[in-house]
Formats: sequence, structure tokens, C-alpha cells
Amino acid sequence: MEGRKLRCSVGQHVIVTDRKSADGGTDSGCTSGELLLVAAGSCATGAIRRYLDGRGFPYSDQVVEVSLKPAALPGSLDKIVIEIFISADLPEHDVRQFETAALSGGVVGRLALGSEIEILVHRADAGSEKRDNPDVE
Repeated sequence: MEGRKLRCSVGQHVIVTDRKSADGGTDSGCTSGELLLVAAGSCATGAIRRYLDGRGFPYSDQVVEVSLKPAALPGSLDKIVIEIFISADLPEHDVRQFETAALSGGVVGRLALGSEIEILVHRADAGSEKRDNPDVE
């Protein structure tokens, strides 16, 4: 792909990422950072829906917004902020349980725990076939 675009395959799905125009891209896809925020928001929303569904509450009025709060000081951590907007009809006890529910999802839980990232670099043998994921460029 040209420029800053990347075509990534995830199972049977293909996602195009790109940089903003100001960063030398064409803004023809989400940035990788935006995809990380989408993953966190989707995970938290799914966990909250399971919580509400298990208690017989509707979840159609739920809105989740995710943003990145930059680090206040150099070398310190930034913060992923997940804001949950819910119906005013829910009992206060359930409202307090939303944070626990949101953190129970796999992606959000791993981020909150500070999962380590391991980078493995493999050198292809001269005669070996291309790996199963030829779409990542």
C-alpha cells in the first residue's frame, strides 16, 4: 500500500489504517491509536451490556465515549478515559457497579493491568514460503 497506509488482516476481516494528513498520511482509515481506543470502548461496552442484560435492564440508551488523556509529565503514563452515559432510571447500586463491569472485559482488563508487550522479530529463510499474513505491509 502507498504512503502511510497499512492493510491488516484479522481473521477474515481486513482493516486499513492510515495517518492523519498532517502526519503525512491520507486519513483514509483509523490510526492505530484510534483502533486501540475503539477496542477499549467496544470491550467496555460489551461487558456493561452483559452486566445490564443479566439484571434485566435495557441497554439501548447506553453511550460510551473513549478518549486519550496525554501524560501530564514526560516519562509518565497517559490515560485511556472511558466515559459511560446511562439511563437515569438505573438504581444507584448498579451505577456504582459499572466501573467493575467495564474493567471485567478482556481488552480493558489487560490494559488496566499494564500488559507487557513482547516484540518477536523473525528472519525469513531464503527458501521459505511467505507467512500466512501477507496483507500486513
